[in-house]
Amino acid sequence: MSPETEPVPSGERPPTGYWRLFVGLLLTPVSVAIAARVAPRMLLGENAANATAFAGATLFPILGLALAATVELRLAFALGAAAIAATLLLMLAALSPSVIAMALLVDSALVCLAWALGCTLGRRVQHAAHLLPACVVAASADLVSLLSPEGPSHAIAQSDRALSVLATAFPVPGSLAIAPALGVGDLLFMALALGVARAHQLPYVRCVIACVSGTALAGVAAAWSGLPVPALVPIAALLVLAMPEIRKLRRNDRSAAHWSMLIASSVALVALARTLLSRL
Repeated sequence: MSPETEPVPSGERPPTGYWRLFVGLLLTPVSVAIAARVAPRMLLGENAANATAFAGATLFPILGLALAATVELRLAFALGAAAIAATLLLMLAALSPSVIAMALLVDSALVCLAWALGCTLGRRVQHAAHLLPACVVAASADLVSLLSPEGPSHAIAQSDRALSVLATAFPVPGSLAIAPALGVGDLLFMALALGVARAHQLPYVRCVIACVSGTALAGVAAAWSGLPVPALVPIAALLVLAMPEIRKLRRNDRSAAHWSMLIASSVALVALARTLLSRL
């Protein structure tokens, strides 16, 4: 076999598809920049304007993340990108640039952070079914965190300052304002699921659709109720429904998975019951 046709060992094969990574990471900030120029001149009703802003703040980051997740870099590069994104978020929290500049930079940093950490971790999950307990535990933790007064999600939801740094945002049509939507935890978990789907050859398009649909359900529920809704609950539920492969727990994993899901869901139900009783 000639040197030109000799196969390259898998560990030494140069990575390809960098264009997907660049497009994925740039999709959200470019969309925000365009919307910032167009949105103030759009005349929509309040409900339509809010729905448009929510769609922009969720759809572009998820699609950008889904595109970037198809590219895998070495762990050192991924961790370096995560460190840079986290440093940028800390700097933004201190500097407070203009509203649009803040949205551009925060959205870019959050998508990059989610891709670097979430996808990298997801690709290292040993078995696809490990995503099942992760879905239950993440959804339960998000619910408890939002309902508990001392929970991080509850504190972030009550703070405009925290939302400006820890949630994606998009310009609201007919105004100069921006509206936050997806939190960093939501993006990290979706990136984890996308990484698992890529690593274990699960139906990738279905995984993306489940993430988009779950986020949309959370948005509709929040608009209808006027209350914050934990997005990871519908996202996790639709991931489990859309990908039956993750429900096939191995015999050796069943006991630990069942106990973790039972404990997590029990804590979530207690927090939900406490909240409902306090409002009666």
